[in-house]
Amino acid sequence: MRLEEHGKVVLVLERASQGAGPSRPPTPGRNRYTVMSGTPEKILELLLEAMGPDSSAHDPTETFLSDFLLTHRVFMPSAQLCAALLHHFHVEPAGGSEQERSTYVCNKRQQILRLVSQWVALYGSMLHTDPVATSFLQKLSDLVGRDTRLSNLLREQWPERRRCHRLENGCGNASPQMKARNLPVWLPNQDEPLPGSSCAIQVGDKVPYDIRRPDHSVLTLQLPVTASVREVMAALAQEDGWTKGQVLVKVNSAGDAIGLQPDARGVATSLGLNERLFVVNPQEVHELIPHPDQLGPTVGSAEGLDLVSAKDLAGQLTDHDWSLFNSIHQVELIHYVLGPQHLRDVTTANLERFMRRFNELQYWVATELCLCPVPGPRAQLLRKFIKLAAHLKEQKNLNSFFAVMFGLSNSAISRLAHTWERLPHKVRKLYSALERLLDPSWNHRVYRLALAKLSPPVIPFMPLLLKDMTFIHEGNHTLVENLINFEKMRMMARAARMLHHCRSHNPVPLSPLRSRVSHLHEDSQVARISTCSEQSLSTRSPASTWAYVQQLKVIDNQRELSRLSRELEP
Repeated sequence: MRLEEHGKVVLVLERASQGAGPSRPPTPGRNRYTVMSGTPEKILELLLEAMGPDSSAHDPTETFLSDFLLTHRVFMPSAQLCAALLHHFHVEPAGGSEQERSTYVCNKRQQILRLVSQWVALYGSMLHTDPVATSFLQKLSDLVGRDTRLSNLLREQWPERRRCHRLENGCGNASPQMKARNLPVWLPNQDEPLPGSSCAIQVGDKVPYDIRRPDHSVLTLQLPVTASVREVMAALAQEDGWTKGQVLVKVNSAGDAIGLQPDARGVATSLGLNERLFVVNPQEVHELIPHPDQLGPTVGSAEGLDLVSAKDLAGQLTDHDWSLFNSIHQVELIHYVLGPQHLRDVTTANLERFMRRFNELQYWVATELCLCPVPGPRAQLLRKFIKLAAHLKEQKNLNSFFAVMFGLSNSAISRLAHTWERLPHKVRKLYSALERLLDPSWNHRVYRLALAKLSPPVIPFMPLLLKDMTFIHEGNHTLVENLINFEKMRMMARAARMLHHCRSHNPVPLSPLRSRVSHLHEDSQVARISTCSEQSLSTRSPASTWAYVQQLKVIDNQRELSRLSRELEP
């Protein structure tokens, strides 16, 4: 069904049987209609019409609403959305009795407030960094305060819904400050944390930019996480001894130097393993060499790792992974896949940090094995890593399970035939069983079936989820006949909601230290342990292990790993 206005198509709907599929707003009669494409304003208008006052969480309209809110920044920026919602708030019907008009207006405004409450519940304090959104919410609050009938209805209806929204997002009750201010419950409060992890990096946060000169002297700047290269260079120009006309370059451990474009954003948090930022004159770029700390360790930790059981190590890794995984906002996945042009009002730093951890773990496995010179202990370490993978799978930490298994299948490790031969038959059989989950055939069918059988909490294999979203993005146009391809938005939102599903039950801390101490990254005692421990595990204490798993040092240069491997077994 193609709906036209002034001779132009503004909405394309597809009719389907009752109850089939998501994002189908109810319509009179036996059928529902799926939004396929349309103008942003018409999609919003249809969504508001479809939102009944008593929709349940499993109602197709709720999925339609979730699809819209998760993806709206792609096709309807906050300024456009807020303006459209204010317009709908003030619209009054032309015909009908005064009572009918009053009822229509009240219902329409209730629908708008339901949408706004979901919007705030989804984005949380991310909206504080958006001046358009905060201005709109305050304006809406004032308008509601002047509408007695609407205010009374809200007092009757919102408490239960507010409780549900907060439970869904893993937060506690509203703060005392919010209650004291007597503000509408959907208005965000600066005192409330972002739903999820307290270590989340948000758009307004400042992060350290460690910038080196060719002589390896370092200047650390505290700049916004979304700062552009141009802004970084402007901040450098204000420092004594730093001159204009230079360029910002990232250098990896292999010595490859890549110049950064002036408009590139978020470069500090998007650096790869052992990559560092250098500022140089353009003619000096080819002379850059990696800093010694980029090359990774020269001595392994096999002795220390021998003191920790594979199960305890898996528990510590999983606890750390949960703190990182909980900090990722669903919308980060969408913006990460769409590309850096969307980074101005959303940061993907939390997702990038989690992905970097995946790479860190796989290179950690390869590094430790390549730095273990004696065949016997090396075979023991290999056995421990296989058991570690098994425990990670058991703890439903599939992301780190894949990372460890990828590390074991690294060409520098898989070629160590004499080391693998030393493994007991039982351990080799376990490894073969674990390998089956890595089978990429039929689009990773074995993994997908295994994941479908697991109940949350689960940490999924993130690179595959991002690959799925990339295929959705690249295989479907965002605009179809100059209309927003909402079918694409629906598929993107469905994939991003996997995070909410996996985190729908809070994980129980697996390590004794994590159950005793919260927010260890802020704890001074652990910080001291972390500083002192460097790469060694001198005791069996959980604190020592916890410091170690947060400070992994790795060799990420494949050529260097291959060289070390050939030295072990020519």
